[in-house]
Amino acid sequence: MTSKRPGGRETWHRLLEWDREQADAERLAARLLATSGYVGVDPAHPLGGPDGGRDIVCKSNDIEWIVCVYFPRGAKEYTEVRGKFLSDVEKAKASKGEGVIFFANQELRLSERAEFESLAKPLPCDLYHLEKIALALDTPRNYGLRLEFLSIEMTKEEQISFFNERDQMLGEVYEYVKKENNRHSGMQTVFVQQHFDYLNPLSDSKLIECRNCGEVFRAERTPMWMHSCVLGELETVTCPSCGKVQAFR
Repeated sequence: MTSKRPGGRETWHRLLEWDREQADAERLAARLLATSGYVGVDPAHPLGGPDGGRDIVCKSNDIEWIVCVYFPRGAKEYTEVRGKFLSDVEKAKASKGEGVIFFANQELRLSERAEFESLAKPLPCDLYHLEKIALALDTPRNYGLRLEFLSIEMTKEEQISFFNERDQMLGEVYEYVKKENNRHSGMQTVFVQQHFDYLNPLSDSKLIECRNCGEVFRAERTPMWMHSCVLGELETVTCPSCGKVQAFR
């Protein structure tokens, strides 16, 4: 097990002393966005190329966010970080972005964060500063990202935390499945109406949701060695609640 400074300080220091490529910084940012509720995460050119200031594009709450990533090595003066942010915001506005997300492995005080948010107006701004990124990486769901990008293994305490969270999630899934089974325990079963010629020695069934009333019922197809009727017609089921006929498959 790799020895590391406790209390999140190891993650904090390794982020601040970033010694990897810009491509790795952008990939880390993209992966963190994907675990933070953003969707449609789309990196531009992590390996280099003109991106118009759009390192990554993603969406949340019907807003298209322009993502900018700034990971220099070591602490920089606030004026330098502010200048980079202003440049990225102007590019985001020029590219018709609806919001801007700024990743920086730098400390930002509360007053500085407030200033950044003001400078970004009228665009909403989501700041991933050093403390926020370190916190995200020090949570159980992101231990794998931390290992991949910072080479920090889990401590014994973190392993306990990881398995506790996993067990809690599995417990929630179990309870949901249990409730669904109880909800459907009294569901009705109907037989599939088979209308075409074929040999079928097997039976099968599946749950069907009526497209008309939303009733969930079980449709069962019985084994039939031969059934002669109108060729070319589909197998159908009839909803036991409203009588709506729909295809079995």
